Amino acid sequence: RAVRMIDDQSEKKLIAILNKVIKGTKITSDTLQLNLSEHGMDSVMFIQIIVAIEEAFSCEIPDTKLLIPEMNTPQKILDVLKTVLEEGGT
Repeated sequence: RAVRMIDDQSEKKLIAILNKVIKGTKITSDTLQLNLSEHGMDSVMFIQIIVAIEEAFSCEIPDTKLLIPEMNTPQKILDVLKTVLEEGGT
């Protein structure tokens, strides 16, 4: 299976997902360190984000990462996504 990398297009796709789910906070490539929990992300939104990421990137986020502190900034989400995609997606 080919290794898929995170590129600018993937980052834009993730940012679009975050902005769609988390209302009232404009997430950009300049705000990747933003703590999403402090900007309105609750557990329901977190699950919506995970499902949207798994669908958009055809991957499965490991259960060990399905904790808000593990993925509470756009950068942490990108890092997890990068690892998942490099390992083959599932």
